[in-house]
Amino acid sequence: MSFANVIFAAVCWLCALVFGAIALWAFKRKDPMHFWSGSTVRLEEIADIPSYNRANGIMWAIYTACMVVTGILSLFSIKTGVVLLVIICVPGIVVLIVAYNRIYNKYRSTSVIYKTNDSTSKTPKAVIIAIISISAIILIVVGALFYYGEKDPDVGILDDRIQIKAMYGLDIGFSEIAEISLIDNSVRDIGIGTRTNGYGGIGGALKGNFKSDTLGAILLFVQSKSSPTIKIERIDKKDVYISFRNSENTEQLYRELLANIPLT
Repeated sequence: MSFANVIFAAVCWLCALVFGAIALWAFKRKDPMHFWSGSTVRLEEIADIPSYNRANGIMWAIYTACMVVTGILSLFSIKTGVVLLVIICVPGIVVLIVAYNRIYNKYRSTSVIYKTNDSTSKTPKAVIIAIISISAIILIVVGALFYYGEKDPDVGILDDRIQIKAMYGLDIGFSEIAEISLIDNSVRDIGIGTRTNGYGGIGGALKGNFKSDTLGAILLFVQSKSSPTIKIERIDKKDVYISFRNSENTEQLYRELLANIPLT
């Protein structure tokens, strides 16, 4: 389970907390539940207020459950979580609006005659915009997380250490480096094993802690399908593997490492 998985799940559960509060509010209300903030429903519009509110509560509870399940599944597969969250936030909002309108029409009082334009039960444009904005914010946060996770690591050579700026980044002191080599294969061909605490997104980037039967415990900052791969062997620490999308950049970094790092 990686840090990215936990953050993604936390975002889903935070959203679930908000929608769960709306569901609870709907169940406990005595007057008719509106769709969300900014809309109102008059008492005389609804024939059976308890049933109407309960139906709204169930609708929001189901939406909350979808968010909770998405968070749980994203702990094991962030790819699955992303797909589900996009479905929930984009077509899911439309489904919510349609479901609410059906609930309202089902429990609307037929004994009250009023002009359609006078009804305040319809979802105002401001509310729809607010819902879409929240969904957009969630998607932006997720997008930023994936951008940071998928981008190549920023590797710098300082006076006494290699500095890797990336998700799960670290500093590698020159004194702890035993050997630096260039492997012709990609890490996918080498065999990365299983992720123990790292990032593995949908674009092929791998960052963090992995373990395999052949390589043991390792740290990856690679594009899984790109070759060659730089291997930095460390004394009594996990070996580090680095590769970029562009193979020329990987080879250039390898030459810079050999030219600037004194190896015994």
